Amino acid sequence: MGKFSKHIAIIIVIFTLIISGMVVIDIISDIQAVKHNDRIDELLSDDVEIQCKWIVDINKIDMDLNQLPSTMIEQTYINFSPEIRVRKLNNGEWYTCTVKYNMKSNGLIRDEYESEISEQEYYTLLNKKEGNTIYKTRYEFTYNGYVATIDIFHGELSGLAYLEVEFLNKDEAKAYQAPDWAIKEVTDDPLYKNGSLAQYGIPSSYYKYVD
Repeated sequence: MGKFSKHIAIIIVIFTLIISGMVVIDIISDIQAVKHNDRIDELLSDDVEIQCKWIVDINKIDMDLNQLPSTMIEQTYINFSPEIRVRKLNNGEWYTCTVKYNMKSNGLIRDEYESEISEQEYYTLLNKKEGNTIYKTRYEFTYNGYVATIDIFHGELSGLAYLEVEFLNKDEAKAYQAPDWAIKEVTDDPLYKNGSLAQYGIPSSYYKYVD
């Protein structure tokens, strides 16, 4: 069995368990990603995600977020280990389901597989909800040649904001110099993972880093 076939088999098993016997093959059949430039094509050439995360001082960001492409995200977890989440994007323009596993202890590298799903499949999976739904707006851009996003959280997580940057390899990630408005790297802090936010809210340590 090839690498891709093994990945598909793993995801089918996970979804079968989560949906309590309802095998939603359509979820698995069309693994895809939105590619908006050559840099993203490079990043998507491997199923392994290498990403760093920083807390952001929103007031010091040196760009106008309103001029950037943005997506409204409702993110809900249906399992925390392995991490399985569903998303409703732009009030239902489309829906996705993502499986993440093999997370390294430093939080930098993990395996990730994402598929677009139907509205019906989304609400079926939503019945398995664990924790609180996360509401955020994501702004996408290229910063000094790197694909980056800023997430501005809403609701119970209002005030929190992240910068996330994706890399081709670990050396690239280690060499990266974050902008001044990225005030604290939290890549390896499990309390700042979205799964933790969905369970426990904003970490108390956050308030030490912001004014």
